[in-house]
Amino acid sequence: MDEKDCEMLEMLEQTGNITKAAGKLFTTQSALTKRIQKLEEELGCTLLIRSRKGIIFTPAAETILPHIRAISASMQKIHIDLASIAGDVAGTLKIGVSVNYARYRLPDVLKNYMAQYPKVDIHVNTQQSTRLYRSLKENEISIALVRGNFQWDEGIVTLREEPVCLVVANEHAHTPLNQLPYIGRHTDQAFFDEIERWRQERCCYGSRVNLWIDDIGSCLAMVSRGIGWAILPAICLEGFDGLIRPLHFPDGTAFTRTSHILYRHDYFELPQVKMFIKAVLADEYFRETD
Repeated sequence: MDEKDCEMLEMLEQTGNITKAAGKLFTTQSALTKRIQKLEEELGCTLLIRSRKGIIFTPAAETILPHIRAISASMQKIHIDLASIAGDVAGTLKIGVSVNYARYRLPDVLKNYMAQYPKVDIHVNTQQSTRLYRSLKENEISIALVRGNFQWDEGIVTLREEPVCLVVANEHAHTPLNQLPYIGRHTDQAFFDEIERWRQERCCYGSRVNLWIDDIGSCLAMVSRGIGWAILPAICLEGFDGLIRPLHFPDGTAFTRTSHILYRHDYFELPQVKMFIKAVLADEYFRETD
């Protein structure tokens, strides 16, 4: 077993699917299957069971996976230490990024970061914040850029508390909300519950049609075309030509959405992690004040 075998098993665990793992490892499904078979022969045991839903790790595989993670972490530390001696910022950076941040802010941050530190091998995992939080707790990523508040005992940087807004096309600026369709969006449960609380407390459940959309960009496009109204965070509203109204709950509390960087203290000692956090904080969006 070598470093590539460790990487393969970690990717199979992460994706739960041979085809997806092969794509992320830049190889073919048949080549990956042969590597799995060769490793199974070397170890003298079956590691995977294939099913219609993907792959299932055998007890033997579950036994060695913690050792695989430890080996990978040690190899990463070796590469980082050697790069540090050479005076370079290098090594691997595994970041988990919330869907909205990845869409609206991450490209510019990554462009600048990669230009400054081309030797860093970057892995980006884009998911809803609750899943990223679990990945960070399970040590699958180095940093998590999340939306919303989480109980985290280690490193945390609060980036910005932004308003959550009611948005509607100008043509409907004076139309009662209960006469327009409400365009909802699938998001993490905590934020969804806050949105539903605001709608209930503000008596907006009378909207005659409900449309549920997965993608925030599609939701905003429908609002722009006068199809209905929506509740969206400010991060996605740059360039929106319509009515934007920051929301408050009946007790006067502002309805907001907060962005955070979460990280483990050990990871903060890595130069590529420090420099990435610095790059995020340099983003003009997080240097603005409301």
